[in-house]
Amino acid sequence: MSFFDRKKKDTDDNYSDLNNHSYQNPQADQNNFGPNQGSYNNDQNMGMGTQFTPNDQNFNNNNGNNGNAGNNYYFGQQPNQQPNQQPIQPGQPQPTSDQTQQPVDNGTGEDWEYTEQNLQNSLDQSADLKSQLRSQLLADRSYCNHVLRNVGSDQIDERKQAMGRITEINTSLKDWFGTDEMANEIYMDSNRDYYVFTDDLSANPDSATSSMWQQLTDSLAERGLLANAISVTYNDQVDQTWMNYQNAGFVDGNAYLMNMYNELQGRNLNMPVTPAEIPFDADYRVQHVSDKVDKILNADDKLVMEVSRSSNHQLQIIRHYKDNSLLSRDIFDVNGVISATQFYDHRNSNKVVRENFYRQDGTLVLIKSYTGDEPYIQLFSEGNVLISTFDSDEELIVWWMKNQALKQNEATVFVSVNSEYYKKLLTLRDKGIEVIPIVMKQSENADAISDLIDGTDKVTAVLAGTDQVNTYLNKNAKNKLDITTLKDVDTPVYKE
Repeated sequence: MSFFDRKKKDTDDNYSDLNNHSYQNPQADQNNFGPNQGSYNNDQNMGMGTQFTPNDQNFNNNNGNNGNAGNNYYFGQQPNQQPNQQPIQPGQPQPTSDQTQQPVDNGTGEDWEYTEQNLQNSLDQSADLKSQLRSQLLADRSYCNHVLRNVGSDQIDERKQAMGRITEINTSLKDWFGTDEMANEIYMDSNRDYYVFTDDLSANPDSATSSMWQQLTDSLAERGLLANAISVTYNDQVDQTWMNYQNAGFVDGNAYLMNMYNELQGRNLNMPVTPAEIPFDADYRVQHVSDKVDKILNADDKLVMEVSRSSNHQLQIIRHYKDNSLLSRDIFDVNGVISATQFYDHRNSNKVVRENFYRQDGTLVLIKSYTGDEPYIQLFSEGNVLISTFDSDEELIVWWMKNQALKQNEATVFVSVNSEYYKKLLTLRDKGIEVIPIVMKQSENADAISDLIDGTDKVTAVLAGTDQVNTYLNKNAKNKLDITTLKDVDTPVYKE
């Protein structure tokens, strides 16, 4: 089913066929264009600064000489007008069926007060219809832009339909409002999966970070949606941190987190695991340093290993030594299973030359090499067969998101312009994944925002942290943007 077929089905035929040039006003989807969305019915929320009133010059023109817009509206039965009643003509006797709504005849024959009220009612109703029309036109254009962001370049017919529809909408906007330079909000499709991308999930987020999470969560909740999260940094405590975010109200309690390393290592498969044991020779002896640290010495009293445990005495790190030089470091996950090993330069114990990452069953999944002797990243199957190599973390992240994390999904990914991987993630758009940047402050990441405004990155939709950011982007962007301002919230105190 195509985008437009699905939209037509979802809205009970409120959207007309794109090939039909007679415009039918779409009814705003309760989840996507509800009254809480705000900026469709409030120019100030959109940062437009232009208010249209019944006395607006464009309005008066459109009710006069500009009637060729092709939109005819029936304003309904007028106040105090009975069915089939002819309009009141000057000099005719006044109706007396409802004396409470009729002016007292003062003998002059000029019941102007009644006529004036009738006219005002008509103008008010016209203004309401005009506001409704504006909201519907922007909502429809927002959907068309959503289609263009998500259909492939080879889907020529759907792209042609969407662009033709936008042309018709822009014509109506110009006819009725004198301009089509109005920012749409971002169309939110309930059939899609939404994700927030983060480089790492900070255990102690600053106020700006926690505010972004909660604003995004609450903004989606107003539309009946939630966003799951994706993080791509190795972090053994990431699951506990995610639970803390949920408890603090930063994210929805039903949302889940996908961490790239957890997924590659199979930590979320709930498979039975056996905690690792410390290798111990008969001539080794233990030197107790503290409740969390023990040193293992050989028969010559030379340091062989240093064992570190967590606060609940779970095995956490084993450092291996030779001649008092650090050789490697084994890192264990929360289940006490080996997760990674770091190997050090024998000439420089502060320099890591290689990292091995393991699955829960102990098989090798990933090698990261920091020398020029082998590829930077090597990815292996469960049978230890090389799958692919990567020259950068960005390449691995994009490969994983495209081929594993989001392979089966129609997905939209929100990513801060401050992300280290923001630019690389934009390439996911070529695979049908919608990528929408988040700009919390117009002063952040000047290069990324400059490319956004100039149209270099071909970005057409942005989440703005404040109305001021919305106004700034709308005013300065060289290409047209769909902009949604995130809901302003009071961030609760975060407790880890």
